[in-house]
Amino acid sequence: MDTRTPTVLALIASPRILGNCETFAKEVSRNIPEAHRLRLLRLTSLKIGRCRACYGCVVGRKCPVEDDMAFLLGEIANADAFIIASPVYYLGANASIKAVLDRGFLFFDILEKTHGKPAVLLNFYGMPGRIGAAPQTLETLAAFLGLSVKASLSIEAALPGEALMNKANAGRATRLGKALFSRGKRRRAGGCPFCGCEIIRVVPTGFVCTVCHGSFTIGPQGRFVKGKDGGILGSPEHILLHREWLRGMKERFNDRKREIMKTIIPYRDDGEWVEPPGK
Repeated sequence: MDTRTPTVLALIASPRILGNCETFAKEVSRNIPEAHRLRLLRLTSLKIGRCRACYGCVVGRKCPVEDDMAFLLGEIANADAFIIASPVYYLGANASIKAVLDRGFLFFDILEKTHGKPAVLLNFYGMPGRIGAAPQTLETLAAFLGLSVKASLSIEAALPGEALMNKANAGRATRLGKALFSRGKRRRAGGCPFCGCEIIRVVPTGFVCTVCHGSFTIGPQGRFVKGKDGGILGSPEHILLHREWLRGMKERFNDRKREIMKTIIPYRDDGEWVEPPGK
């Protein structure tokens, strides 16, 4: 029997100390009825380098980028639940979230440890209604880590701590804390009928979710009707099929390397690259 105290890892994608992301995450933690240990990690303080598209990690080699990514993945793998919080910057999530996502091939190595663990996602926006596509970025991060999203909220708050000055928001933090380790599933009042994401694409045949890529239409009662599953979400074994596809791409590149080089080399000397002074 595991008697270890569960760890809740708060991933804070804001540089602001005691800002809305940090204080709201701590308020959620205060309202978790189960005994737990809160650990916080400020993503903006980490050095997360750019993926080099070498596919080395896909075929089992060590990532050549020397940064804090291995440390971050270790913390994520060892956590039992997550609070992921980001401010909205120019209609998107903080760039630190996307920096981590761009290294997402490394998620394959920890997927069996993270799959099914609960998470709540928090976006904080300043101007009324200016949420943009920020929730989708957090949903994507959670999806490719295999997390079970209990709630995804967008909260209007610009000034530090402003979110908790609103009694309604304080109540939401209370409910989130109680929901995190509960057995209840995410309520989907709107958005994708497969995964709940509210950011969708309009296509000639209806709609496609931008996270799980499930397709759906609107039925006679004005509700979304499921069409085809997008094939992205599922068991760890299913998600890991993505890695197999990537390995196949590496093989296809090697098979067609001569043809590829013949196509791209003629473009090598076109134009003039612009760089900052001193480089």
